[in-house]
Amino acid sequence: MKQKSPFELAIDLQGQVGRLVRSYDIDSLPAEERETLMALKRQAAEVRLDMRDYGLAETAAAQQRLAAETRARLQELDTLILKAGSLDLIGAADVAQFSAIAQQLMSDL
Repeated sequence: MKQKSPFELAIDLQGQVGRLVRSYDIDSLPAEERETLMALKRQAAEVRLDMRDYGLAETAAAQQRLAAETRARLQELDTLILKAGSLDLIGAADVAQFSAIAQQLMSDL
């Protein structure tokens, strides 16, 4: 079985987060939960774009800069995943899966 590229993993993560967010009526949630889900969705999209840019970087210096920025964004994403889990917006299995993907992406940089 072919291993997925970091960009493909980021696409999968964004899709999974998007499906999760769509399963909620965002407007009916309390402010903290709504903001957490929307921030999680934004971060997943930003990570996908960062992984794309990292893969397309033309110089090692650009890759290093993008890797540092992406690691920071992945840390923020992981924090949001844990927060969403603590608010019972994400089940324990999804928290584990999303966090594992974020950790895999960090190690791929």
